[in-house]
Amino acid sequence: MQMQDVSEGQLCGMVHGAILPWRDARYRPDMFAAYREALRLPGTLRFSATGFVARLPVAMVGLGIVLLVSGTTGSYAAAGVLSAAFQLPAALGAVISSRWIDRVGQHRLLPWLASLNATFLILFVVTVERSAPFVLQIVVVALAGICQPAIGSMVRARWASATQGGPLLRSAFALESILDEGVFTVGPLVTAFLAFQIGLPLPVILGAGLGLAGGLALALQRRTEPIPRRTAPVGDAVHHRGAIRQPGVLLVVAAAIGVGTVFGSFEVAVVAFTQQAGSPGSSGIVLAIWALGSMLGGIWFGSRSWRMTLGRQVMLLSGLLAVALLLAPFSPSILFLAGATTVAGVAIAPTLIALFSLTERLVPAHQLTEGLTWTNSGLAIGFSAGTAGAGLLVDAFGPAWGFVLSVVGATLASVVAVAGQGSFRRADTAKPPSEPVQAWIDDPLPGPQPGAIADDPR
Repeated sequence: MQMQDVSEGQLCGMVHGAILPWRDARYRPDMFAAYREALRLPGTLRFSATGFVARLPVAMVGLGIVLLVSGTTGSYAAAGVLSAAFQLPAALGAVISSRWIDRVGQHRLLPWLASLNATFLILFVVTVERSAPFVLQIVVVALAGICQPAIGSMVRARWASATQGGPLLRSAFALESILDEGVFTVGPLVTAFLAFQIGLPLPVILGAGLGLAGGLALALQRRTEPIPRRTAPVGDAVHHRGAIRQPGVLLVVAAAIGVGTVFGSFEVAVVAFTQQAGSPGSSGIVLAIWALGSMLGGIWFGSRSWRMTLGRQVMLLSGLLAVALLLAPFSPSILFLAGATTVAGVAIAPTLIALFSLTERLVPAHQLTEGLTWTNSGLAIGFSAGTAGAGLLVDAFGPAWGFVLSVVGATLASVVAVAGQGSFRRADTAKPPSEPVQAWIDDPLPGPQPGAIADDPR
């Protein structure tokens, strides 16, 4: 690429072009009425409420592993490695299981996944409590991760079927976004309370029980289950290759790895910071504030129509996240960290909404679950790297360096998005417009899981 001089007028034009789409965002006043209308559809309230319960472990197990292992061994490095050993197989398992669920149906696989996941989580707690060999702990927690069901994907697939792709699909996914944020507001508070007031193993045990009960209850709701698609539709070669091979998807996954690194490193750093400050129970409060800020940001972002392209949204929002996180490494107190967390949290949900909405634009309709799961897996891979890396940095240099890794992750996501602008534009041009859909996130992340939508600006 040839470098060119940019005049002052050109620079002003570029800045104006970047700001104008944000300034001209339009508020949609009918959103909450549409939520009520969506919940009046047969069976939707039931499977949405069941999905909320089944997703609670997503906000409890990851943090529970960090608290259990760090509290038992005193090592954040060990906690980070074991958390990563759970998240990375969960990412792989989500891709494999989502493909099979699309083909054979939720009721056939979900009971097995929920049962095996709960069993291995309980076994993991036993191995930690009895100081079993570290390798055995890794194996058991990895098996729990690979069996973790993608509840969020399944719930949203039911919404797509219930609304038949109509206008209510937008509102249904935005509603799931709010519920996801609720999961990550309640989950850390419950986890910290149970761990420090009753016993360190309890959050993981309760998470296993809730996941099993919610998963089985969802599997029994056959009437709202989507019809399996056993074969791909007939068409050209682009319809028959994997979602990861579609133009631009790999770059989205790479950006998701950067964002996932933010989540993993931030969670470990918060736990270490509050422990060092003498108030370990405050970790749940700080992480709940992080999720609450994201919820507010997601509601604001999802209630507006945006002129900016999805690729530029990812680039600018991840950049804003990096800037917002700059305060965290310099936090002198838990109160200051809570304030910095609120500011950074507001940028989380919009970043994720843009990431997953862009993924939806890049993949054929019959690969939607697989494509969104790939991006979600990128988040989980980044989360794994973030927890392991932050654990090592915290043990060696202190909690502040865990927050530094969060800044690095957000910066990486923005840089990848800058590099991918050409691919994102080509993919937008190649695919005809469709109904805007959700940011689809359902694997364990230490922050919000918005399922809201963002408008395609074309």
